[in-house]
Amino acid sequence: MDISKTRSLGKSNLSVTPLGFGGGTIGSPFVPTVDAFSTVRAAWDSGVRFFDTAPRYGIGRSERRLGMALGDIEAPRDSYHINTKVGKSTVPEPTRDESKKTYCADGSVRTPRDQRTGFRIAFDYSAKGIESQHQDSLQRLGISSVNTLTIHDIDYGYHSSDQLGEVFQQLSKNGAGGATFLEKLRSDGVINAIGAGCNLEARNAFSWESSDHEDLIDRLVEEVDLDFLIIAGGYTLLETRALRRILPLCEQKQIGVIAATPFAGGWLFDPKHTASYMYGKAPPEILEKTLKIETICDKYNIPLAAAALQFQLSHPLVASVIPGSKTPEEAISADKLTRLEIPDQLWSDLKSRQLLDNRAPTP
Repeated sequence: MDISKTRSLGKSNLSVTPLGFGGGTIGSPFVPTVDAFSTVRAAWDSGVRFFDTAPRYGIGRSERRLGMALGDIEAPRDSYHINTKVGKSTVPEPTRDESKKTYCADGSVRTPRDQRTGFRIAFDYSAKGIESQHQDSLQRLGISSVNTLTIHDIDYGYHSSDQLGEVFQQLSKNGAGGATFLEKLRSDGVINAIGAGCNLEARNAFSWESSDHEDLIDRLVEEVDLDFLIIAGGYTLLETRALRRILPLCEQKQIGVIAATPFAGGWLFDPKHTASYMYGKAPPEILEKTLKIETICDKYNIPLAAAALQFQLSHPLVASVIPGSKTPEEAISADKLTRLEIPDQLWSDLKSRQLLDNRAPTP
């Protein structure tokens, strides 16, 4: 697969490297800072020039580390692209205030607090909130501009129906103006493109069993003039429900795609199958399907992770895939896996055995 040429991101004026860098993992407090820096450098040396991060990742830690790591690389600012996110911000809370803790539908904490720094996550999708979040991200990154801003985590995993009503009021052009502010940043040339997250993970999987999540994305696309979606979990080697409505919507609206979690939360990168699957326990049917796909990959001596990465990159709407790496070795591995030649017959076997949707493009 040729990953040497950049790809256009939806209808925006931005082109990005097909292999990007997902900055969530370097935000973990369990990843030493020196390892985070060397991981970013390894990704850079492999040719990555598109870097994704967010205030939520490590509650500010990912942005700080990414900015410092890139700052050590002598390269013009216009030689690489950074995407960060809005809607979820970091708020200082020097003394723990349990009243600020809220919960997701699955019982996990929706607004965690970092005990090391005393910052807590808070939600705000209004124009005023996004303006503040944007400026805070620039300070953490240590740069004067980012290329793209992505609306973070509008789904039923993080928000109840009532909370979603408040979210859309904050975004609404007739409400608190979040969408208007983002579109003005783009029209003024402050950013190149506007994105939004589209997740299928353990905490919101129930909303994909019906049409609820897809209806939510329809509503979001009507509210904000989006250039791209970051699709996480909905389009992987194991799960292609994004083919149902999300990807056709993107094609219709000229919305590009950044493909996240190519390894389904680490599951497809772990040969022992002990990692989580989309941040939860892998269901029995996922384990069974994984083992069947793995058998075919083994037949052609192809790592399962290589098939996972190249599958996402083969869709014509996908501009970049952003695996998360926490060590230099993982960053180097991602590059090698995308360049590995995979026989056409492997994809044919997967489809003939009904392990892959026949509608899904393959390399």
